[in-house]
Amino acid sequence: MTQINFGDSPQIVNPSDPHMALLFLVDTSASMKGKPIDELNEGMNRFKEQVCADSKTRDILDIAIIRFSTDWEVIQDFTPIETMQHVDFVADGSTYMADALSRAIQMVDDRSRFYRRTGTEPYKPWIILISDGKPFDDVDAMANAINDRVEYGKLAFWSLAVEGADTEVLHKLSGKRVLKLADYDFTGFFDWVNKSMRAVSVSSPGEKAKGQALPSTVTIDELM
Repeated sequence: MTQINFGDSPQIVNPSDPHMALLFLVDTSASMKGKPIDELNEGMNRFKEQVCADSKTRDILDIAIIRFSTDWEVIQDFTPIETMQHVDFVADGSTYMADALSRAIQMVDDRSRFYRRTGTEPYKPWIILISDGKPFDDVDAMANAINDRVEYGKLAFWSLAVEGADTEVLHKLSGKRVLKLADYDFTGFFDWVNKSMRAVSVSSPGEKAKGQALPSTVTIDELM
């Protein structure tokens, strides 16, 4: 396994192989306090262990994490999943989403340029938004930026609605389908993400990876 740095750029494992960028955008506002944030921390840390159990998926997956509430913070810049930091989110503040969305889009775009610069063939990047609230700010401009990238095949954007989430806003961001989580049970959701990443790892860039069945704890809120 070859792992290298390019100047100050993030690390990459085996740059001659195709790579997948996955960014988690996590709501850590006060309404997530208690069981929601505890279960989220546990589920995301377990996700790293699940992915790393499969060497092929481990070596192609690069991960980044942004948390947002009243402000936002890059918890983890893009890094190979094996070097992902342990997460311990603390819930506090209000829900402001637009600037964090802007940063997430920028990071994914930058990572795609990084792949091209290093001669690495990219899979379509994913952004997964996890939120339980209604943002106080306007996300329409960000929704347009996301929808343009999705339409042209440059991004896959998923929204996971935790109990209390404003699904109308999430539909603006992720289109007709919003995933809804039951009873703060993140275990099945992260297992689905892991299986989805494994499906990507055995596909070719530009090829549609095999879809994975959602767990019983996740349903789809679909616009008609």
